[in-house]
Amino acid sequence: MRRHPRSSAARTAVRFLLFLVAAPSVAGAADLRGQVVDAETERPLPFAAVRLEGPGDARDILAGTSGRFEAEGLAAGVWTVQVSYLGYLDLEVMSDVQPGAPTDLRLAMTVEAIKLDTIDVVGDRNETEQELQTSLVEIDAETLARIPAFGEADPIRALQLLPGVQAASDLSSGLYVRGGGPDQTLILFDGVPVYNPTHAFGLFSSFHPDLIEEVTLYKGAYPAQYGGRLGAVLDVRSLEGNRNRTRGRIGVSTIAARGLVEGNWGDTTWALGGRRTYLEPILSALRSNDPEIPTYYFYDTNGKLQIPSANGSTELRFYYSQDDLGLDADEGTSVDLRWGNFVASGTHRQLLGENAAATVSAWYSRYRSDTDLSIFTTPIGIGNGLRDASGEATLSWALPPRHKFTVGLTASRYRFAYDEEFNQTTNIDYDANAYDVSAFLEDTWRPTASSSVRMGVRTRYLSDGDRIRVEPRLSLRQQVNDEWTLKFGTGLYNQVLQLVSTEGFSGTDFYLPIDETVSPSRSLQFVSGVEYVPEPEWRFTFETYYTNLSNVVLLNNDVSADRGATKAEDVFRTGGEGWASGIELFAERRAGSLTGWLGYTFGYTRRTFEDVNQGEPFAPKYDRRHDVNVVGRWQREKWEFGLTFTYGTGQAFTPASGRFALRNPATGVTPNLGELLAADFNSARLLPYHRMDLSATRSLTIFGQPAKLSFTAFNLYSRRNDWFVTFDPEDPGSEPTIVQQLPIIPSIGLEVDF
Repeated sequence: MRRHPRSSAARTAVRFLLFLVAAPSVAGAADLRGQVVDAETERPLPFAAVRLEGPGDARDILAGTSGRFEAEGLAAGVWTVQVSYLGYLDLEVMSDVQPGAPTDLRLAMTVEAIKLDTIDVVGDRNETEQELQTSLVEIDAETLARIPAFGEADPIRALQLLPGVQAASDLSSGLYVRGGGPDQTLILFDGVPVYNPTHAFGLFSSFHPDLIEEVTLYKGAYPAQYGGRLGAVLDVRSLEGNRNRTRGRIGVSTIAARGLVEGNWGDTTWALGGRRTYLEPILSALRSNDPEIPTYYFYDTNGKLQIPSANGSTELRFYYSQDDLGLDADEGTSVDLRWGNFVASGTHRQLLGENAAATVSAWYSRYRSDTDLSIFTTPIGIGNGLRDASGEATLSWALPPRHKFTVGLTASRYRFAYDEEFNQTTNIDYDANAYDVSAFLEDTWRPTASSSVRMGVRTRYLSDGDRIRVEPRLSLRQQVNDEWTLKFGTGLYNQVLQLVSTEGFSGTDFYLPIDETVSPSRSLQFVSGVEYVPEPEWRFTFETYYTNLSNVVLLNNDVSADRGATKAEDVFRTGGEGWASGIELFAERRAGSLTGWLGYTFGYTRRTFEDVNQGEPFAPKYDRRHDVNVVGRWQREKWEFGLTFTYGTGQAFTPASGRFALRNPATGVTPNLGELLAADFNSARLLPYHRMDLSATRSLTIFGQPAKLSFTAFNLYSRRNDWFVTFDPEDPGSEPTIVQQLPIIPSIGLEVDF
């Protein structure tokens, strides 16, 4: 196998010479198979287009998800193999295919760079999905590392800088996407659901930044292969391992130490990493003067093993995270909190013939939280957990040149547990199982070279109440010319898992199923957009969305904690209606020494419940009228500077409109202390939120190894943004107390590659 020049004369001459050499063995059938990979990283390129030309009829083949393809029954002789993939230089090789053992090819493609003066523009490897899907955002590991962050890079916090995505506070890594709560976003790690991926009460996400390859966010109207949430899908993909050599990275910051090692054993690749805080000595020193300072640490670790096989590959993955907090406030009074996730999964991908590929996956995902309290020697225990054991199979096949079909089946078994004990007496002991079986069918059709249609349907069977739901999906794309593209997407979605959250401390959040007593929540989404790309380094998008919500639920805070109620109709206010609508503007410069983006969102969202706010519509906490996000990165020789700025309308809250007191009819005495009278629900706003973060990174060499020294200032001008408002019911003359968010927090970090 060897590469050939592109000129037609040279190509014809070489083909003729090879044909003469191979002529004696032309007769008979032969097999050809191969794999398409990235020349630098050796990672497979899924669904690459392969064309075979030779002694027999030409064949067009679509490589599978692992980049592998196979052609059987070829006429023996010299075949030209042409490979094309978006963002890569076309590749052409010639191979002498003979009967007997199959001919194996490894086709390494080079990323295509287009030089415009002093700017290098690199093609997007996932451009096919971006062209078709509305509201799709992809951020690779390199971009994540460049965004100023609290202590170290964080994929979820980076997404909060996109239009249509918000954060609840400085202390939250939850995602509020287009007017939806954090439980309305499905979070996947290598395709496996993770139910509470947070550290430090929600301050950090649980995803190790060095082990992330890319993150993909569907902000709305997501395709039929996903389900189970009303709003959005976030898929975090981990590093696959280096096929060429063993390499690693060690990093330390003011928050934690982390490490990564990746390499290969022959064709098998692996990656392993972890991180841990080292705050214990600092907290211990502080605690010697103030016993109310807690002990706290978190750690996480995850690994991946990829084993290639004939026309396929197998991946094995694990992920584990744990937080631990302890506090001895006084004699006989203490707090001990522990929460974390564990995920184990396996996936096998197999190429089936020339135009089909199959994937089979199985996973186990567990979230567990335990709270042990002692109040004046009285023990209190609260535990909650969710276990998800699932299997999934998908089959994709192409009917060149216009159709690609995908069909899939997922079966899940959930186990929910929640228990409360007070003074060694059990108040609640909730343990329930639920089953969910989903199937989907999807067709991606390209009627013309400039248009695409993706039609899909997903059906779900829910064991609670033996309910069946049908969810159609549709995406359309029309390219007007080389610069303008129109998109549209719509879909119907149902949600059964409901998060019960304090929104202040994520460690005690837990999920409950919407059982047979309540109908599942439902959303109908419509998204339309325009994309304008005048030059390769610039991209502008405009999107508008509308979501109709029905059967939504709201935690019923009027239910007594010792009631022991666990049915959905007892725990939640039900039958809610709502909607969310808005527009998003996004401008991005993707190449050059100065890169970044500017995003703006104008949005409304409303909810209506019969027994809330006198049945009138109200703005939920995550209703934000205006959001502005600026992200900039500037490369200057060995220095790189990053800046982010965020502005948002203040969150809604319920103020007190007055106080009242009741006279004692027996004594005629009116108490000095009055009761608070609440105004309309969420009828007031906190002050607008704004914050600027700054980072500076210096490339250097330590012991002959490449390294980076970084400086970060979170909340550069130390604005103490409002978090929430509290009222003192026992002091009628007191002013409301505004609890503020974080001040400026500087940090320094060092990472060394080896």
